[in-house]
Amino acid sequence: MTISYAIGLGARRGVDAHSLVDLVRQVVDDLDVTLAESSLFTTESKTTEPGFQEAARLLGLPISYLPLASLKKRRGSSKTNSPRVQAMFGVGSVSEAAALVGAGPGSRLLAPRRSTPVAACAIAIVASPVAENGL
Repeated sequence: MTISYAIGLGARRGVDAHSLVDLVRQVVDDLDVTLAESSLFTTESKTTEPGFQEAARLLGLPISYLPLASLKKRRGSSKTNSPRVQAMFGVGSVSEAAALVGAGPGSRLLAPRRSTPVAACAIAIVASPVAENGL
């Protein structure tokens, strides 16, 4: 599956799937993103969180768990900064960094992350080869 959008997720421990699904659907609708052209991304520390796998299943999307080191490489590209998240993970926004890494080189955030008390969601658009080559 070729993706056009990378949806980055961050959340507190124990987040339930419906909190993630509701947030993703709200952000996707607000930014006019096609869910079918998207994949989910988060940090590998969430592999043991059942809410993430269940949210992916409910949304019908694949989910990738990224190494924290890869997120740190895109930390300067984030639009927001949470001191709490910075202290815990070394990035200002897990969701923004995950979206950017998931979307690949040359990607950009569509908007700053959207957050609730338990989760955050950001969406990055995959850079088109034409835009990267200047054609």
